[in-house]
Amino acid sequence: MSKKHVGVFGTWDLNFWTPPEEVFRRKLEKNPIHPFSETSPDHFEVSLRSPWLWVSSVCLLATFFGTVGYYVTNPVDQFLTYFVMAFMVCLYATFVYSDVRRIVLDMTRNEYEFHTGNRLVYRGHVHNVYIRLVGQKSGTGDTYYKIVLNGFHVEEQALTSSSIRRHKLEKLGRKLAARLNLNYFDFVDESVKHVVRHRCPYASPEESVESLSHIA
Repeated sequence: MSKKHVGVFGTWDLNFWTPPEEVFRRKLEKNPIHPFSETSPDHFEVSLRSPWLWVSSVCLLATFFGTVGYYVTNPVDQFLTYFVMAFMVCLYATFVYSDVRRIVLDMTRNEYEFHTGNRLVYRGHVHNVYIRLVGQKSGTGDTYYKIVLNGFHVEEQALTSSSIRRHKLEKLGRKLAARLNLNYFDFVDESVKHVVRHRCPYASPEESVESLSHIA
């Protein structure tokens, strides 16, 4: 199977009329290991863009037009310097986040890799990368949940948009983690719903449990 490349919005749910859990379910029907592709037996890869790329790009455009507009309508003064500095910061941020991020899961060796562009950022044991249900309370008191892919030296990637239907997202997240043979963590740190398939191979059983609690 060919490698899967996910664009800036590739893992986002841009359908505002369909519940996020339903969008995610349909994606998993088309590709049971979404957003990954199996490039060889027990070897999964996904390439994606940083979610901060579009933020820095919007800021870059805003500061560019702001700088030009201020230069045209005002005499050159110290405030123009601030606009130019802001533009340079946004330009640098856009450059930093423009590189494609690539996550490789090699389950035959129980290892994962995180690449930025052509640079290997980190290679480690697979217990340090996981699927998790995360949540955040809104001003109305409701808690909105989403499924994320995260890990040590891995940039968190939201696999769904936010939904109040916790149990449906949880079921889909657990299925995805099982298909990828990854650890799954529940919203709360201490939960019977954690599914720990891999523990730290370098630590004692007690230290391994403690390290997992820090990750979760």
